[in-house]
Amino acid sequence: MPYYINGVGLVKVREHWERNIVDLALEAAEKAIEHSGLSVKKIDRVIVSNSFAQYINTQAHLAPLIADYLGLSGKPAISVELGNASGGAAIHTALKEIAAGSENILVIGVEKPSDVTSEDVVGALATELDWEFITALGITSEGIQGIMAHLYMQRFNAPRENIAAMSVLSHSHAAKSPHALYPFPTTPEKVLSAPKFADPLTMLEVAGKGDGAAAIVLSASNGEVEIAGSAIATDRYRIFEREDILELRAVSDATMEALNQANISHSDINILEIHDATSIAGVLQLEALGFAERGEGHKMITNGVLDLNGKLPTNTFGGSKARGDPFGATGIYQVGEIYLQLIGEAGFNQVENAKIGLSLITAGVGSSAVVNVLRKR
Repeated sequence: MPYYINGVGLVKVREHWERNIVDLALEAAEKAIEHSGLSVKKIDRVIVSNSFAQYINTQAHLAPLIADYLGLSGKPAISVELGNASGGAAIHTALKEIAAGSENILVIGVEKPSDVTSEDVVGALATELDWEFITALGITSEGIQGIMAHLYMQRFNAPRENIAAMSVLSHSHAAKSPHALYPFPTTPEKVLSAPKFADPLTMLEVAGKGDGAAAIVLSASNGEVEIAGSAIATDRYRIFEREDILELRAVSDATMEALNQANISHSDINILEIHDATSIAGVLQLEALGFAERGEGHKMITNGVLDLNGKLPTNTFGGSKARGDPFGATGIYQVGEIYLQLIGEAGFNQVENAKIGLSLITAGVGSSAVVNVLRKR
């Protein structure tokens, strides 16, 4: 059966010192409901995506709390957690609810990391990894991705500046985005000369961590844009147990399943939103998605293919690096941004004649992946 997006609400990603996590969720929800043209009474269910509120904000049971503030007490409300991939998983869950008979579902993603120190945020992200065998040893996901970057450059003879180009691309698209955390361009020189975060990756190659909330209204009917395919896949949880740490099998598997559901091929995709939590993650995802051969992803970033006027515009509002990566909300930002592109409401970031878009969100250095395919009717 078809699943339609009827409205979207995006909160500007930044440090919202004066607001709490519920405030952010309410703003996104109210914007999405208004954009849909529905009344709040038409919402059947609320699904809330969040990754780390219990750890960062000491708040569990988030979905019923937000539903109550929206005036939807009594309606079913559930929370979805899949690490950084929670937003994509929440949308996937909502589709199942529509298939079971719901008419209109409000899907909200929200995160507020500014309530704690940057060290605590790194600690929260590390809970996506295996505590006993990885996290307890002081290893972070960024540290692992630094190792992956070294191995990638060595194995495929990839120039260092080509990896850094992923950040340059995302920043160039964020420069005119109204909801981006870092709405300004940068240069390869600035990226490479920035302080190291996880050697060889610099601070300008790691996604910005900001407060944010995004919401969409999913309906069983009456929408300009449908979700034509949605798939979740997993890989070996501990990356050192994989046959090849540079191969993101969960991404590949989820992509093929979502494309099969939509009955389309790679050549049909007009817009791509990927989870560039680091620059090397973006490179590896392009390959795992099937848009580049192994060892060739870095070349796509530098040859103009991914630019707004290129063959496959990617991260059209700045991606995780420059739009910001509010964890549990990121996957919903991605889908919301594609939706705006497909209905022609992307403003200065508009891609011409866009009809099909694909979003990818991951967690745990590729342990989980969610792919959603959107198609204009």
